[in-house]
Amino acid sequence: MTQFCRVPARKVLTLIAFALATASLHATENTSLVRVEPESVGISSARLQLLDTMLRQHVDDGRVAGLVAGVARHGRLVYLEAMGSQVLGSQAGAEGAQAATPMREDSIFQIRSNTKAITSLAVMQLIEAGRISLDDPVSTYIPSFADMVVFTNPDDPDNSPTRAPSRAVTIKDLLLNIGGLSHRDGALYQSRAVRSRAEPLDVLVEKIAAVPLMGDPGTLWIYSESTSVLSRVVEIVSGQRFDDYLNEHVLQPLSMPDTAFHVPPEKVDRLARIYEVPRGGGALVRVPEMDVPITSQPALLEGSVGLVSTVPDYLRFLQAFLDGGILDGQRVLSEPLIAEMTRNHIPPELLPIGMSPQNPMLDVGWGYGFTVVIDEAKSAYGVNNGEFGWSGTLGTYAWADPETDMVAIIMLQIAPASAHRLPQKFKALVSQTPIDE
Repeated sequence: MTQFCRVPARKVLTLIAFALATASLHATENTSLVRVEPESVGISSARLQLLDTMLRQHVDDGRVAGLVAGVARHGRLVYLEAMGSQVLGSQAGAEGAQAATPMREDSIFQIRSNTKAITSLAVMQLIEAGRISLDDPVSTYIPSFADMVVFTNPDDPDNSPTRAPSRAVTIKDLLLNIGGLSHRDGALYQSRAVRSRAEPLDVLVEKIAAVPLMGDPGTLWIYSESTSVLSRVVEIVSGQRFDDYLNEHVLQPLSMPDTAFHVPPEKVDRLARIYEVPRGGGALVRVPEMDVPITSQPALLEGSVGLVSTVPDYLRFLQAFLDGGILDGQRVLSEPLIAEMTRNHIPPELLPIGMSPQNPMLDVGWGYGFTVVIDEAKSAYGVNNGEFGWSGTLGTYAWADPETDMVAIIMLQIAPASAHRLPQKFKALVSQTPIDE
């Protein structure tokens, strides 16, 4: 006769609770982006070595202080390398010599406009929840947008009369940069002191609303402060500060612990500093800190340019898009809305888009937070239609390619970002690494 051991009911409940907790823990472990041999996912080790040699040559030659780069395929990491310095060493002087601080795989960078895609995801979450709509006028949430006017002659804004716009600016207009707003670095916003890291988001948005539009909504593409206005909409609709919303709904679910609006004291030793290439050539020069340093919590939590991040964090962010809005069991958006974010929404009459008429981007349109390749034949690099991504003004560059199922990211801190065109060279060599196409 089989003997059974009687276990107290309280202990049974405790064991069940422990088992469920353990199962939940294992279900949400980070199993994506583990490192594998490149050939196991159809990537050439030899071609990755060529890429690595090119990057290290730029560091060894002193063209850039340092960088971190990562490449993943089929959700597996095949390349993650840190090279050079976060902070360059200095010669002996009044304060003595300073040793260089080596770059790390988890070094932290200001990602500037790579922030836009993260903000756009937050907006799409609220759309999925039915709390806002793409066609909603922005004035539904920010009343001052109801009073916006348009320059009659945007080429001479200081002397131009204004008129009422043909229609209201919508949420979709802002996602697509077709709302008529201007850029934070443009003369129009600069002359009106629109943006300051010392002023909160609501102040920024009211200043934007007080400046006339450059054109009627939906009639032209202007790379702009639109995403910062959207981050204020997120605050108003969610009832949370923008950073709190991102932490709860995007960054924590995707396990992005180093993505934030500033670098706290315990992480400062991982911060990569910004270096400028002198116009006349010569050694790199460190760029002074902003009025509100990136190591201080700013008043401004803006959705266009405010975040810092790491290559491992941003790899996880883009991998979630390739995986249809889910990563390691954590869903941040439905697959249909991920598809909407990563397809072109710019109508033919507004193409090509570009930072200036003299420099059109002939191969891409714009989704929600990303460029999207729409004509691979017009690209200067090896790209595929449907590839999506974007860059930051200090040299960060990130993209994902659904056709090859690859994510690639490079992060450095160089001004101007176009110096040496290192991200573009990185992209060109990454496109050559698949061997099973």
